Amino acid sequence: MTVALALLGLGPALIVRASVQDVTPPEPLPLGGYTERQRAPFEPGGERLYARTIVLEQGSVRVALVSFEALTIPESLRDAVRARLPKDVGLFLAATHTHCAPDSQMLNSRMTFSIPGIATYDRRWAAWYAERIADGVLRALRAEGHPVESLRVRRGALAMNRGRREGAQPDPIATEVSLGPVRIVHYAAHPTLLGQDVHTLNGDWPGDIAKRLGASVLVGPIGDVSPVPPSPDGGVENPRLYGEMFSQSLLKHRARPVAPGTLRWHEEPIRLDSPRPHPEFAVSNGIPETLAQSLVDRFAPKQATLSLLAVGSVLFVGVPGEPTAQLGRTLQWQARERGFPQALVVSITNGWLGYVLTAPDYGRGGYEARLAFHGPGTAARLEEALVRGLKRLDQPGRVARSWLGHSR
Repeated sequence: MTVALALLGLGPALIVRASVQDVTPPEPLPLGGYTERQRAPFEPGGERLYARTIVLEQGSVRVALVSFEALTIPESLRDAVRARLPKDVGLFLAATHTHCAPDSQMLNSRMTFSIPGIATYDRRWAAWYAERIADGVLRALRAEGHPVESLRVRRGALAMNRGRREGAQPDPIATEVSLGPVRIVHYAAHPTLLGQDVHTLNGDWPGDIAKRLGASVLVGPIGDVSPVPPSPDGGVENPRLYGEMFSQSLLKHRARPVAPGTLRWHEEPIRLDSPRPHPEFAVSNGIPETLAQSLVDRFAPKQATLSLLAVGSVLFVGVPGEPTAQLGRTLQWQARERGFPQALVVSITNGWLGYVLTAPDYGRGGYEARLAFHGPGTAARLEEALVRGLKRLDQPGRVARSWLGHSR
């Protein structure tokens, strides 16, 4: 009955609240993203990094969407943030994947062994980041609420991404979702405009767009997608140039109103295959097969979930890894077939499995395949989880509890 009344405009109003939390560490830490830096600490003169939180609330359902300027989301970080929040608040924690932030493996409780060029777990900094992110969510929960009478969705094809693997066909569509005074921008491209030679902090193109548009930026399916640099020699200016071109191009497209509808939230477990190294993993790293299996066993997560956040007909599909463009289109199609014409697949949400490739793409090998830790069937497991999750998303009474482990 509550859902029906909401659809008629007679149910609980959709409320948004927001906060921006500075997550720039007070001392130099090893940078992540490029092992060639060999754990070099960041140098002075860079930009501040942020965690941007949007809280969506309708009736008893409350969800915090956090865009966190970092490389990945370790599961231990997600759990530590959740432990500091009210238990009825769902958490959609997504990394922007900038390669100019402190190495997020410092926040990964599984990373207790040494790999050249990658930082190891640091309990102090894991707690610091969890506190900062959670504080941003708590401040958003206390912030002034704004009723959302209608959503506005702006979509435009931007020639600002390119495939980086054989057969890759990136989705060129950029999307802006406006909920009252807050904005969410979604686009698929690796934040790698800045290379390994940059040793200062920078949010890369998502950071510039976030500041330029006052938006929370979510990266789409980036497993085989890179950005098109606006200038071959732009260096540290490239994110600014990219953000300027991106924003100008996107804002030329018309924003169309969409009924806000009902807020729903669910996390669906992904039935992962056992961790296994890709056949190329041992050879590329110059190690025995037995050691390769041991490393992958220790590093790869054993559990993962698909995060589903729906606002009326707009659905955010949070993938705990880096899916390819082809897999992103498949997940988007499945969502559209089940009533979500505005389905946005978001990389690196509430965990990190590594890259997620279709079975044929996994068989072709290469860098991305070597960082796919659960074998060739992971894409199919994600598709199965989405089908199950969409069915459960519509079940009354489950949306606010599913992330607490009651979704099975």
